[in-house]
Amino acid sequence: MANILKFIVFLAIVIAIGTFAVNFYFGNLLTPPGGFFVSTDAGATWKKTGLLDAGGNINRLDVLDIVSNPKDSRILYASTMSGILKSVDGGEVWHRLEDKNKVLSPRANVFDLAADPRFPDYKKNVPDQFYLAVYQNDYGRVLKTKDGGVSFKEVYITSRAKVAVFDVAVDSNRPNIVWLATGEGTLLKSQDYGETWRLVQEFGRPINYLIINPRNTGQMLVTTFSGGIFTSPDGGATWVDDSEGLKSFTQARYIENLVYNPADGFVYLASRFGLLRSADFGLAWQAVDIIFPNDVLPITDIAWGGAGSRNVYVSAGNFIYASPDGGKFWQVRKLGASKKIRALWVDPEDPHKVIAGAGSAGKSLNQRSLLVLPH
Repeated sequence: MANILKFIVFLAIVIAIGTFAVNFYFGNLLTPPGGFFVSTDAGATWKKTGLLDAGGNINRLDVLDIVSNPKDSRILYASTMSGILKSVDGGEVWHRLEDKNKVLSPRANVFDLAADPRFPDYKKNVPDQFYLAVYQNDYGRVLKTKDGGVSFKEVYITSRAKVAVFDVAVDSNRPNIVWLATGEGTLLKSQDYGETWRLVQEFGRPINYLIINPRNTGQMLVTTFSGGIFTSPDGGATWVDDSEGLKSFTQARYIENLVYNPADGFVYLASRFGLLRSADFGLAWQAVDIIFPNDVLPITDIAWGGAGSRNVYVSAGNFIYASPDGGKFWQVRKLGASKKIRALWVDPEDPHKVIAGAGSAGKSLNQRSLLVLPH
């Protein structure tokens, strides 16, 4: 009997070691595909892409967002549930930012990134500068880098544990003004590049998205959990509750993304209902028909081509819907991802180049609520 028990223990150890070895050496094959996919023909065909220059399993990444630097679109940032990635060649190769000051945790949930539109300045040899909204070590924080991500400085931390910072935004006309939105339902403003902050508004419910109209940076829109929509016409001095506009759309309060399209001036809201858009910055909404009925698949992201382009891309599940004519005709492609497509980025210089980021986590209401509901 003793020999049988020894054999069982030995066998269990062998299986455990074998499983570890297989995962270690062949993790890319066994891990459900996440990471990045790219199309260079307006969504007609896709391929897995995005190498990590220091090795590592890119399939394990849970990508939340992909953002390009406003001054140099070759510089891309990908926020993930385990740190921040950066590419300087348009997404061909990525590297994980390793903070030399150890302020940014490699396990940080990076929910948002906002770049200072003045940088990089290649003539003065000044690298890109940006802010991160992160959740790490049980607190929401805003981190800032002035050297392209080599090192970070903490410029804000939430007053209570188990509360995240979900959005950070830079005024494109006055980059000294920076905004942040928290899971406590508070909106804060800095007028000195993030060095000091003051409370502007308390909404009473966790904020999940904040956008600023780049055409008129005094115009702002905030969404909260349970579908609250609040707008400000005067740079946050006063706020109007415009939540009624969403109530006629079933499940629209489950917001997956909120984006502004400068090409047509519409605000687009991706939700469990489907895709909505607003011509008056959040007062009234109308449904956008794609090629499936609303309520069938939750929309997770939407992206457009650059100025003058009518290319539109929408993600739902692991499908990409692409339109070359502003949404009149759509083609659909299923990507080889078992994780949902959470992020889309379109090259502003080439509307046919699209990068999609996949991940099992997301920036949706459900995912965010795990971290932000008051305790």
